[in-house]
Amino acid sequence: KDIKKHCDKESNKMSARSNSRGEVDGGRWVEISGLQSEAGKKLNGKVGQVLKEEKNNDGRFPVKIDGVNGGKMIKESNLVNITYAELVKTIRLSSDGEKLGRKLKIILFPKSHSMFHSCSSEGNAPALAQCGLPLVVNKTEPKNRLVHRGDYDNQWATWLMIDPISGFAPMEWQSYVGPVIVYRPGGLDFTISDIDATNEFLSQLLDRFGDGPGFDPREWLNPDFFQRFLRRLKNNREFNGLGSSLNHLTILRDEGE
Repeated sequence: KDIKKHCDKESNKMSARSNSRGEVDGGRWVEISGLQSEAGKKLNGKVGQVLKEEKNNDGRFPVKIDGVNGGKMIKESNLVNITYAELVKTIRLSSDGEKLGRKLKIILFPKSHSMFHSCSSEGNAPALAQCGLPLVVNKTEPKNRLVHRGDYDNQWATWLMIDPISGFAPMEWQSYVGPVIVYRPGGLDFTISDIDATNEFLSQLLDRFGDGPGFDPREWLNPDFFQRFLRRLKNNREFNGLGSSLNHLTILRDEGE
C-alpha cells in the first residue's frame, strides 16, 4: 500500500511539472543521413545519440548508433535532429539504492528505435499481456553504484512481472532487479498516468490473490475487466478531486472500442 501511495504522490507531482513531457537521457537523438561511403550508406536512416556536444578536429561528433557496436564519429551535416513529435515516452523505475529523489522518470526514445520493434508484440509482462496491455520491462544500468542486495530492490518492477496464475514474479524479478525501463511494443507512449493506473490495478489484484484459492485470476486478467477498472479508477479520482493524476492516461480505450 505504501508503494501505491508513493505512486499517487509521484503522479500528482509529475502532472504539474513541465518535464512530464519527458526528457532525453544520454544525449540528443539524431537520424543518420547522407553518408556516401559503402560502410556509411548502411548507417543512413538509423537513429543514434550524440554522446558529447564537442566536435573533434575534423568537425565530427561521437554518436552511439542504434544496433551498432561502439561509437562512430559523424559530421553535423550528416545528423538530423529528431523532433519531440517523433519521440516516445517510456518509464524508468529506479531501484531503492539509487536514491535519485524520484522513483518515476519519463525517458524519450525515437519511435523508430529497434527496442520497440525487435521485442515480442506481447511484451514480457505476462499478466498485463492478458489484460490487453503488452509491456516490456528491461533492466537498465543504475545511475550510481549499488552495493547491498537491498539497493537492487524494485518492487514496482517485481509487480509488473507477476505470473498470471500464481501471482508471484519469477526469482530473477524478486531480487537483484535494479532499475528498469518500461515501454510498450510498437512505439506507443507509456506515461506517468499509465504506470500509476497499472500499479493501482496490480495492487488490488495482488490483494485478491491473497484472498486464497477461491480467487480465479481470469476474472481480472482480461481486457474487458482491465478497461472497466481503468474507467472506474479515473472516475473515482475525478470524484475525489484527484483527476489530474490521470490526465495523461493513454492505455484507457474509448468506450465501444
